[in-house]
Amino acid sequence: MKNILVMDDDPKITAALAIRLEAAGYAVCIAHDGEEGLKLALSSRPDLILMDVWMPDAVGFLVAERLRALGFADVPLIFLTAGKKEQLWEIAQEVEPAAFFEKPYQAGPLLKCISKILHDRARTDEASQHQQRSHL
Repeated sequence: MKNILVMDDDPKITAALAIRLEAAGYAVCIAHDGEEGLKLALSSRPDLILMDVWMPDAVGFLVAERLRALGFADVPLIFLTAGKKEQLWEIAQEVEPAAFFEKPYQAGPLLKCISKILHDRARTDEASQHQQRSHL
């Protein structure tokens, strides 16, 4: 079962995401701020991270940079934001997210995106392992 870390300061959003993700067969860890999210990432080693851009204690972009520095560069990251500024997408590109969704988002497209990202990642991991075995 794939593990998804959800970081968002809005408990209604985290609850709704947890319900949808668990119904889709994912394990879910929830953090309500960036610091808690960093700790949970280290302890749960998620397969994918959903993160709000604006949290009370940290900007999601800075949390993403910290995650990358802690060895999570290979973990796909999806940003969620209620912000409508065009510059947000440009700033987000600096930390290379797998996707970027504006709130309110449609659950169907978000779940489809998550499934595709995890499926593509699994195929890439399999191909890499196959190459490593064939070189032995």
